[in-house]
Amino acid sequence: MLDHVLPPSGLPPWADGDSHVDHLRMAVRSLRHAPLAARTAREFTSAALRSWELAPLIDDTGVVVSELVTNAVRHGVRDGGGRSAQDVRVILCHTERSVLCAVTDPSDQGPSLREPDYEAENGRGLQLVQGVSEMWGWAPLESRGKAVWAAFAVPSRAARHLEACH
Repeated sequence: MLDHVLPPSGLPPWADGDSHVDHLRMAVRSLRHAPLAARTAREFTSAALRSWELAPLIDDTGVVVSELVTNAVRHGVRDGGGRSAQDVRVILCHTERSVLCAVTDPSDQGPSLREPDYEAENGRGLQLVQGVSEMWGWAPLESRGKAVWAAFAVPSRAARHLEACH
């Protein structure tokens, strides 16, 4: 699965030229095209981050994963040409310095960041993703579809211990 998300170099898009990635941990969850997909994705993300001892990232990462899954279900599945055999997937990758959240869907059409319409009830999701994550982007998958991803810096051990004391 990871070879369909990472470029041929094998380096994640957030590695910034780093030639090695120590201790890559992954968690993958397939979601059905159900109204509760975003909630399921948040719960999955929260459980993975807790198991990796990264509780300080749960709030921001949960919001981003929820937005990306909502977009995938709302736009990616519909735009996939009616081919609903491919589920939306959440892929979490954790390295020593960062966490990447990727959401895949069967549509080849990439997301577009647009100016928000402040009177509209929706349309600000990617603005939120951009504002909360360190960086975000998307890439076509080898087989079909795309992966939309957002990266987060892992807080230092000292910062994690201080937050635990509050």
